[in-house]
Amino acid sequence: MKENKLDAENSKQKVWEKAVNKIRRKQRERYFKRFDSDSKSETKVINSKQFIPIPFELFDNPDFRNSFMLKKRFRTYLYFRRQVIRGIKCNDPLDLHFNYWLSGELAASMPLEKIAKDLNLPKSTVNDHIRQLEKDGIITVDKIEASEAPDGKPHLVCILGTCVNSQEKWSIDNVFSRSKSSKK
Repeated sequence: MKENKLDAENSKQKVWEKAVNKIRRKQRERYFKRFDSDSKSETKVINSKQFIPIPFELFDNPDFRNSFMLKKRFRTYLYFRRQVIRGIKCNDPLDLHFNYWLSGELAASMPLEKIAKDLNLPKSTVNDHIRQLEKDGIITVDKIEASEAPDGKPHLVCILGTCVNSQEKWSIDNVFSRSKSSKK
C-alpha cells in the first residue's frame, strides 16, 4: 500500500518536473527572442510604488489611448498587471516566484472563476479577453494541464513582460511602440 502511494507521488512529481521543463523551454525561446529585439530598444526603469505606471509615450499613442483603453479587455489586462508575482506567495501551486519571476518574467496566475468574480464578468468573457490579449501580443499564456500541475488543476499563467536587473519591460509598451512607429 505504501509502495503504491510512493509510486503515485513519484509519478506526480515526474509529471510536474516535465511541466517545469516545458516552462523552461518556452522561457528560453522567449529569452532569446527578447534579447534579439531588446538590443534595438531602450530599457525604462519603473518604480515599485503601489500604482500601475503607464508611460507617457504609451498614453500619447492614439492607438492605445483611443482604441485599446476603451476596450473591455483593458480592464482584464490591468487586473492581471496588478496580480503579477514578484515575491514568494503562500499556497501558490505553481511557485510563480521561482518558476517565472526569478527567470525574468512578469507573470500572474489565478483561477478563471476568481477573475470573473472580481471583475464581475462571465468566465467566457474573461477567456475571450485572455485570448484577445494574447493574439494582440500584450500577454503570453502558458497553459499548465491538470495532469502536469502539482495540485491536479489546470492553470493559465499570463506573462505580461520581463524584469531584468530590476528593470521591468511590459509587452504592451512594445506592441504600441511598434504601432506608433509604423504610422509615421
